[in-house]
Amino acid sequence: MEKNIDCMKYRKSTHLAGVDVETIIAEKGNCILTIKEAYYNTNVDVSGNKSDGYFIEFVEGLKPMMVNSTNRKTISSNIKLLKKCTSTESRNIGNWKGLKIELLFDPDVKMMGKLVGGIRVSPKNPIIKVDDKKAKEILNKSTTLLELQNNWSTLSKDEQAYPTIVKLKDNLKTTLK
Repeated sequence: MEKNIDCMKYRKSTHLAGVDVETIIAEKGNCILTIKEAYYNTNVDVSGNKSDGYFIEFVEGLKPMMVNSTNRKTISSNIKLLKKCTSTESRNIGNWKGLKIELLFDPDVKMMGKLVGGIRVSPKNPIIKVDDKKAKEILNKSTTLLELQNNWSTLSKDEQAYPTIVKLKDNLKTTLK
């Protein structure tokens, strides 16, 4: 028997909901997650309702999240700025893999005209605590494409996603041929 617990702890939920994000923020101070995969699917059971829509799964192993149009637009904007790509490329959900996003709980979210609260993706990319100096030093030691490949594999996922590091790797691939 449990007492003094959140009354939403044991609710039946197949996908990430606002209350989950609120709980994560209360426990950790923020809800920064990494997109493992983004996809469109039809006839998905979303907490008892069959739905067609866009979904993302997270590296951190949480429940998947159904992504509404507002959040899709925000993710696309974040991708466009981070990867310096076109609007069309930023809307391609295949390009979302590896993106860190911060989820917020917004009590003003409406669904079917009713105020229900919900998840919003922060329009600011979360600050990734990566210093590109170390990664640049590692990559710049490469004298062959094989060394570049090996050195690249030693970098963290965050370092590999850093725009200056991606650019350096691409430049080295060209010059080391």
